[in-house]
Amino acid sequence: MKVLSVVGTRPNFVKETLINKEFKNRGVQEVLVHTGQHYDYEMSRVFFQELAIPDPDYHMQVSTGLPGRQTAEIIQSLESIIVEEKPDVTLVYGDVTSTLAAALASVKLNVPVAHVEAGVRTLARYNPEEINRRATDSVSELLLANCQDAYDELVKENHTGSKISLTGDIMQDILLHTVKRFDVPVYRGEYSLCTLHRAENVDNKDNLSAILAGLAASGEKIIFPVHPRTRKRLVEFDLWDQYQNSEAIDFSEPCGYLEFVRLLAGANKVVTDSGGVRRESYILAKPTIVAIDITWFPCLIKSGWKIVAGPNRDKITDAIRNFEPPQEHPVLFGDGRACLKIVDAIVDYFGS
Repeated sequence: MKVLSVVGTRPNFVKETLINKEFKNRGVQEVLVHTGQHYDYEMSRVFFQELAIPDPDYHMQVSTGLPGRQTAEIIQSLESIIVEEKPDVTLVYGDVTSTLAAALASVKLNVPVAHVEAGVRTLARYNPEEINRRATDSVSELLLANCQDAYDELVKENHTGSKISLTGDIMQDILLHTVKRFDVPVYRGEYSLCTLHRAENVDNKDNLSAILAGLAASGEKIIFPVHPRTRKRLVEFDLWDQYQNSEAIDFSEPCGYLEFVRLLAGANKVVTDSGGVRRESYILAKPTIVAIDITWFPCLIKSGWKIVAGPNRDKITDAIRNFEPPQEHPVLFGDGRACLKIVDAIVDYFGS
C-alpha cells in the first residue's frame, strides 16, 4: 500500500510526525511531499529537524501571493508527482491551501483522499480556511474527525457509514508525547503567550492595532513569537516601532515546535487567533482568549476554558486580567491514540 502525504505548514508538520512513524511500523509505504507553503527556514525546516520527520521525497517551491495562484501552482506540481508515484490514497491535513490543492489534484487523477481533521466548521463561510476545509471534505473519500463536534457536523452533512471516523486529535498525541519525552513542566507561569497569523487580523490595521493595544493595556507580561507575515504587517502599519519597546509585550522570533511547547507549557494564559493553538492551549489546561470573531471547536466554549474576545481592545485586556475557567476540564480530543486510529482507518479502508 502506498500513501502520498502532503504537508505545507507548521500544523501539517506536527500532525505528520507520529503518522509517519506509525506507517513505518505497519510497513506502509509513504511518499512525503512538502509543498513549500511555509518557505521561511524557521517556519519549515526546523520542524522537520526537531520532530524527526524524514526529509520529504519531494520539496516543491511554490510562490507566495494570491491564494488562487498558489493553489494552482501546487495542483500543477502535484499532478506530475501523482502520475509518477501512483499512490493508493492521498493523505491531507487540516485546512491550509496545500490541503485543498492536494485533494483536488488527487481526485482529478482518480486517487482517493483521506482528510485528517475533517468536519471542523464555523459560520464564517468566506474565511479562507473554512473554504479549504469544506471543499476538501466534499471530495474526500475518508473523513477523520478529531472531536465529537466535527463528527456531528459530518453526519449533518450526510457523510455517513464507513466514510467517517471519530479518531481524536493527532495534535494532542504529539503535544503530550513531546511534553513527556522532553520532561516539559506544565504550570501556570508569570506570562501570557500570544500568537497571531490569521489574515482577518494581521492584514487589517484596525484589528491588529486593537489587539496590540489590548495586550499592552493588560499590565501583564506577554510573550509574542511573531510570525513572519505578522511582522511584515506590523512594520507596514507602523506598529512595530510603536510597541517594540513596550514593557508588556515581548516580541520574539518565530520558534521551533519544542521551544513553542515549552513557552505554552509555562504560560498563564494564551491569546491566539489560531485554530491549532487554541486546542494545544486547552490540552495543557491554559485559559484561552480567542482574538478573532470566528469560532472553531464550540466544545471549548462550552467547557468554559475558552472566551472569544475578538479583535477588541477592552475585551482582550479584561480577559487577560480576569478570565478564569472552571476547575472541571473535560476530555474533548480523544484518548491519546488518534495516531493509531487514523492509520487503522486508512489501512482498513484503502488497504484492500
